[in-house]
Amino acid sequence: MEGWKFWWGVAAFFLGGLATQLNGWLTYRRQRRDRAEDAEDALRQRREEFELQHLVEVHQLLQQLNNALMDCASTQRLAPMGVFADEELAERIAVEQAAFNAAQVALHAQMGFILDDEVRRLVEEAEDAIDDEQAHTLLEELVDSAATGQKVRAATDAIGARVRDLYAGRAGS
Repeated sequence: MEGWKFWWGVAAFFLGGLATQLNGWLTYRRQRRDRAEDAEDALRQRREEFELQHLVEVHQLLQQLNNALMDCASTQRLAPMGVFADEELAERIAVEQAAFNAAQVALHAQMGFILDDEVRRLVEEAEDAIDDEQAHTLLEELVDSAATGQKVRAATDAIGARVRDLYAGRAGS
């Protein structure tokens, strides 16, 4: 019976070592999984922050472009009524056109940063409609402002919905 005590001690020693190794391996795998989840969460948060920042900026730029269009259009409509002197009219048109062009360039530069394809498409359509309306206004042609307004509203509504989705996702995490 003495031999069994010896071998039982040896077996217990090896089983203890094996249990320690197994526990270490399981701990390592759990820590590796936790680090991967943390890295994935950090990447998701950076993506959401990037997207939120650019969506808000695009929304503001789209509104600026639409306001610049309205300024140009109202000047073009008032011009034939003789409200402005010739020099004042030319200067006003030049300033408003420069503001319109600057707003359009700024918006166009930011549109590529919209990550959601549908929102980007709607913003591009709104920008195209505004650009078309501005061209027709400069040529003193009749324009359907309601159609442009609908496209701008669709784009701003889509931006707002995407921002709400992003914030709702943050509240859930």
